[in-house]
Amino acid sequence: MMKTVILIVLLACVAAFSPIRQSMRSNSLSMVAEGKSRSLPFLNKPKNLEGLVGSSDFDPIGFSEYFDIKFLREAELKHGRVSMLATVGWLVQQAGVHLPSPDGLYDVANPIDAFFHVGPSPILQIFAGIGALESINHNGKLSILNMFEGSDREPGQFSLPIYGASLLKGKTEAQINDIKLKEIKNGRLAMFAIGGLVHHTIVQGTETFGTFPLWGQ
Repeated sequence: MMKTVILIVLLACVAAFSPIRQSMRSNSLSMVAEGKSRSLPFLNKPKNLEGLVGSSDFDPIGFSEYFDIKFLREAELKHGRVSMLATVGWLVQQAGVHLPSPDGLYDVANPIDAFFHVGPSPILQIFAGIGALESINHNGKLSILNMFEGSDREPGQFSLPIYGASLLKGKTEAQINDIKLKEIKNGRLAMFAIGGLVHHTIVQGTETFGTFPLWGQ
């Protein structure tokens, strides 16, 4: 008897919510058809995001109307790629996997403390290496005003073999778009992930910043 009652209640819940969902879906489609954003249907559809892989018409502040969309997409891709590497590196560091260092320079498990423990020299070497690669990739044009000036390069795609652009050769357009969609989505998730890892580590307490003050104490 009890099973029957539960089944009836569940069916009633499904029946109650189904028309609402269908109504919401139809309203959403209607608003999109009227030129509204898919992700924020109460706002107008952004003009310059059409055709971008991974676009959900999300641009509530309107950056795409004031800045070069190629520069914005490249910035998103680069931040996503760096965040994916940073998230993996953070977890590896915390797991105790480090570069060999007889003097213990790289043996600090806490990633925030490790950054300050190594000193300025290794950090400057990393920044110099990244800066050199950026300059090579963009022929010295690094600002938002001239990065894509006189270039038909697709944002985020570089010719140097170390970046793996050759992996897209021989693939169909649908396969390429699928790979790009996976990259952009994983990059967006990784940006949230590395932000969460940094804040969680600070809250746990570090030698650099000390114990985080807990609320209510």
